[in-house]
Amino acid sequence: MIRKSYCITEKYEQASQEPISVHKIDAQLLEKELNGIVGFEIDIQELQAAYKLSQNKDDNNHARIIDELEKNADELSLSIAAQMKKQRR
Repeated sequence: MIRKSYCITEKYEQASQEPISVHKIDAQLLEKELNGIVGFEIDIQELQAAYKLSQNKDDNNHARIIDELEKNADELSLSIAAQMKKQRR
C-alpha cells in the first residue's frame, strides 16, 4: 500500500505548480497519514458513463481547473480543457 501511495502521488503531483513529494514529508507524519489509507479491490459488474466536466463549479474555479489542465500540456489534458471551455459557453 505504501509503494502504491508513493507512485500515485508522484505521478499526479509532477505536473502541479507546487507539487507535493512524499519523499519530503516528515517520516512520522507520513506514517500517521498512511495509517488513514485503506486499500481495497472491487469487481466491476457494470460501468455507466456520465458527462461531467466540473459544470457545477463557479466560474473562477472552472477557469482555474482549465488553466491547470492546460499547464499539463499532454493531449488528454488539453482535450478536456478544450471541451470544458466549449461546454461553458
